[in-house]
Amino acid sequence: MKTKSALWLIAGIILTAAMLFGLASFISHSTHSTLSNREVALICTTDMATQFHIHPNLKIVINESVQEIPANIGVNATCMNPLHTHDASGILHIESPEKRDFSLGDFFAVWGQPFSKDQILDYKIDAEHQILVTVNGASVDSYENTILRDHDQIVITYENK
Repeated sequence: MKTKSALWLIAGIILTAAMLFGLASFISHSTHSTLSNREVALICTTDMATQFHIHPNLKIVINESVQEIPANIGVNATCMNPLHTHDASGILHIESPEKRDFSLGDFFAVWGQPFSKDQILDYKIDAEHQILVTVNGASVDSYENTILRDHDQIVITYENK
C-alpha cells in the first residue's frame, strides 16, 4: 500500500510540474508574441524559455582593421537579452522565447551602438568612405534590416570608396 501511495504522490508531483511548466511557457509565449522583434531583443530575463536558438557570425572591419565585438554584450549579472555574445569571437547567440527574424539592427540596439547605411559605430559615410555589408560573401543592401540566420557569415566594412 505504501508503494502505491508513493507512486501516486510522485505521479501527482510530476503532473503538477508539467502543468506549471506548460502554463509558464504559454504565458511567456503569449506575452512575447505581442511585442516587436526589437522589444523582444531588448528584454533582459533570467529565463529565456528558449524556443529559437541560432548562431550567426559577425565581423566588423574599419579601414582594413578588424574590430573586436566585445564579450558579454547583452549579458549582465542578473539577466540576459535574447541577442547576446559570450566571447569576442564574433559569434552572436540568439536564444529567444519564440522564432523571430531578428536583424543586425536588433543586435546593435542591444549593444547600444549605432549601425545603419550611414554609420557603423563611430564611423560615418562621407565623400571618401562607404559602408558595405556581405552575408556569406554576397553583397546586401539591407544594412540594419539584414536578418540574422544560423551560421551566416556577416561582414560589415567601412572603407575608402
